[in-house]
Amino acid sequence: MSTETSAAAPAPSHSENALHRGLGVSSIVAMVAAGAAPLAVVALTTPIIIALSGSVAAPLLFIVAGIVLLLFSVGFTSMSRHVRNSGAFYSYIQAGLGRIVGIGAAVLALVSYFLLQVGLYTYVGVAVTGAISRFSGVETPWWLWTLVSFVIISALGYRDIELSSKILLVALVAEAGVVLILDASIFFRGGAEGLSAAPLNAADLLAGTPSIGLMFAFFCFIGFEATAVFRNEARDPDRTIPRATYIAVGMIAALYAVSAFALVIGVGPSRALDVAANDTANMTPDLFMQYTGVVVHDITNVLLVTSTFACALTFHNVLTRYQYTLGSLKVLSPRLAEVHPRFRAPSFSSIVVTIITGILVLAMTITGLDPINEIYTWFSGAATLGLLTLMTLTSIAVVVFFRRHDDRRITRTVIAPIIAALALATVVIIALANIELLIPDSVATGILLTLLVLAFIAGTILAVRMRRAKPQAYARLHDQES
Repeated sequence: MSTETSAAAPAPSHSENALHRGLGVSSIVAMVAAGAAPLAVVALTTPIIIALSGSVAAPLLFIVAGIVLLLFSVGFTSMSRHVRNSGAFYSYIQAGLGRIVGIGAAVLALVSYFLLQVGLYTYVGVAVTGAISRFSGVETPWWLWTLVSFVIISALGYRDIELSSKILLVALVAEAGVVLILDASIFFRGGAEGLSAAPLNAADLLAGTPSIGLMFAFFCFIGFEATAVFRNEARDPDRTIPRATYIAVGMIAALYAVSAFALVIGVGPSRALDVAANDTANMTPDLFMQYTGVVVHDITNVLLVTSTFACALTFHNVLTRYQYTLGSLKVLSPRLAEVHPRFRAPSFSSIVVTIITGILVLAMTITGLDPINEIYTWFSGAATLGLLTLMTLTSIAVVVFFRRHDDRRITRTVIAPIIAALALATVVIIALANIELLIPDSVATGILLTLLVLAFIAGTILAVRMRRAKPQAYARLHDQES
């Protein structure tokens, strides 16, 4: 073998066969569940749900959300066997509702995920700053740790997906572990007022405002839909993706419901509403201190950092693969579909994600906006609204697609997705009616909602231009269906 031949680097590949194909069910579940940030949900969001719903029946809200998303998953996973790329929402909506609506959905998905990613980076920075301050008393700027996490995540996203999946699995096991330790400690010691079925009393939901609580419960599941995004890197996608989706939704719903039950019992059903409303931020940390001791409490503070870091890493990978799919179909630049010959990952797409998020994070830092109350809250709220809209469209697309193909499995292809679509559409309406809870600033609300609408419109315009300028590539979009 000549020296020139052995030293020459292979040319980048555009073939999905060049991608890493080693992801199994556990790896995909780990990435998706880590994206949901379960520790952050239990520590921060669950007390908010209790306070805003005005009810101690928060476990039931998670159960209802989990059931709706399992129904959504029925149609979602049925589509994964017919659409052979990792575009997920975009691909399924296109298959059911047409290429113009589909590409509109693709751009909306990209914008939503980029907004969420920027918010997560600022959250990581604040989480690290808080942990350092608690343990050492030293105050550091949040943007410094946002930059550090940005560099690490960008490096991991550039490499083999298997490396990210292993890191996320460790993070998930650790954060789920401390949550379960808290739950078990509360149950073992009987809580503040003894074990009680009060948190499971459906009648309590009627006394509060369950619609708002349910809206936030759905927000806690955002990210589970990413199972299909990793289709091209799964060992056996027709089996792996459905299994990973059902396991992820079921596991997340069970952990949230059990933990919400434990929090109410830990504080005491008679005091839970008051504590959640008046001491939201400290409700869960105080329970960790009371029931597990200072060591686990301190470990939990560290794991809150790794939880948000894992979430940001997951969505970097999701964005990378969305762009990869759109590049491979020539909706966006084909360069986004280049596969690194060594890492077998869409590394160029990862670089583009890094550049875009870096610019956006820098811009937000320069504005001087508060990293949590403004950047994270506004951006994650808008992103969640966009993603819930996409989930609603996906459920509708499932019904249309399978009716067109005369599929006889009525339960899987009609009943389940219609129920999911109605429920998700209701959540979107609730979110819009209570938009001030998601994005408290009216100016920011107008800007971000306009951005989401313009993203969809821009996608439809892109589709029309593609039909005129690249008719063959536009026609091949239908080839993604089997």
